[in-house]
Amino acid sequence: MLLVIDIGNTNIKLGVFDSSQSIALFTFAVSSSPRRTPDEYAWLIKSILRDNSLDRIDAVVISSVVPSLCKALSDAAVRICGYEPFIIGSGTHTGFPIKIDIQAQLGADIVSNAAAAFSVCEPPFVIVDVGTATTLCAVDAGGRLIGTAISPGAAISLDALNTSCALLSDVGFECPQEIIGKNTKDSIQSGAFYGHVFMIDGFVRNLREKLCSNGEKLSLIGTGGLGNAILPHCRNKFMIVPDLTLQGAATLFYYNRKNGSNYTKS
Repeated sequence: MLLVIDIGNTNIKLGVFDSSQSIALFTFAVSSSPRRTPDEYAWLIKSILRDNSLDRIDAVVISSVVPSLCKALSDAAVRICGYEPFIIGSGTHTGFPIKIDIQAQLGADIVSNAAAAFSVCEPPFVIVDVGTATTLCAVDAGGRLIGTAISPGAAISLDALNTSCALLSDVGFECPQEIIGKNTKDSIQSGAFYGHVFMIDGFVRNLREKLCSNGEKLSLIGTGGLGNAILPHCRNKFMIVPDLTLQGAATLFYYNRKNGSNYTKS
């Protein structure tokens, strides 16, 4: 069995995959903490997996956007199953062309999301990952990943407003009942929530013009911790796949193993 670790800025998501399946048998999340040691992460993961085929895990793949945590989780993976993990990075074979200026700068989460998206829809498509940051990834009709857009996430944008504007009270992130607020709290929530909704719709509108010049249908895939909260309010309709990054990381692992990537006992 394969243990997939997706290291994000806020949470670390984990999933257990059977080699014959593309959907996780079991998933869970822990908070991203730079203070935890490899032993602590290994103990935490083993404690959660004890009744979920821990003894059958014989491979680990890591997708990370937090370099400082990748080493700790890599060491924890060795403690869990005795194998060095397969880490998704600039040398990972994807099976699809990536047409950007510096491929080494492309986040592992974006590559994983794209790998999974190919299994659920035909290109062209746009993937919107709504998390600590909001990323949009565009794949053209030829199946080429042609670029991304990255914006501050909705929640951290609201935090920045609360911190930087002295006269605005501390307001939590949630969907307001009206677009135009009649008090400070509702007005701030509307700007933070619907501002993000409209930004996503605006990107999709412009990307549809770019990617579908010959009348192609644009598929839209959504994921991320805030995906279920924000994307249903968009005018554009998204296929929301909460575990998209985990699925894509598993896909990349099996694709690379099939194509001869080295994976050895530690």
